Amino acid sequence: MVSIRSSYHPIDAAILWCNLADHQGEILQVDLSHPGSLLKHFPQWPFLHAYAERIYDAIVCGELAATYLGRPITSIDQVERVYWSIRHSDLRVWFARNCPEEKPAFLFSQNIDHSECVSVTAHLALQAERDAGAREIEKLRQEHSAIVDEAKAHALNHHKLSAQLGTFEVPSEASAFVHYTIIGALLEVALGKSKSGRLQSIYKNQAAVVEAITTQFPGVPGLSKRTLDRKFAEARRNLAKALQA
Repeated sequence: MVSIRSSYHPIDAAILWCNLADHQGEILQVDLSHPGSLLKHFPQWPFLHAYAERIYDAIVCGELAATYLGRPITSIDQVERVYWSIRHSDLRVWFARNCPEEKPAFLFSQNIDHSECVSVTAHLALQAERDAGAREIEKLRQEHSAIVDEAKAHALNHHKLSAQLGTFEVPSEASAFVHYTIIGALLEVALGKSKSGRLQSIYKNQAAVVEAITTQFPGVPGLSKRTLDRKFAEARRNLAKALQA
């Protein structure tokens, strides 16, 4: 039980520290008559002498604040130990600072303080939040991994397409002119007449050729009537330019 006293003599503090309050009168009578002889007269309580000397040494070294008849202790007063006094609060501070493993009952309450402890309910709630957060992190990690894999696949496809496109040469203006000229020449040969005046094709004109192509190749990209008319007209113009050159 925590003492309600405001101050202690070093021997009183040692007695309470050893839980020997029931023998306090006997111990004090011996100490007052024979200072420093506690170990000799009470060998059954070796810690009594050790604790008393420990407190005295702390006072002498300045670790533990104490007074002599109400004033600070000086080197002259150190022989008059019978009049030394230690405040309850100073003794608590000294124990907390120098003997943290020691919690004497006369200074410190032995009741466990649960005020700062986390309740089981709060612990379970925090654990549930932590587990949910861990699951969400794992989900995000998996999604990130899938996105990375998809990005790698796209990059690989892009590389393949780039390699394939590299094999094709963009037609120059000169080669396009040649292609159109060839198409124009084919149209002239197919739709024109021989030197004897005989038709060289079963198709009477360009419109018949376009109709035959769209009929035979319906829906093929690039072979619509509109595209063929435009390309054939361009081919005829290129052929005319080539003949004038």
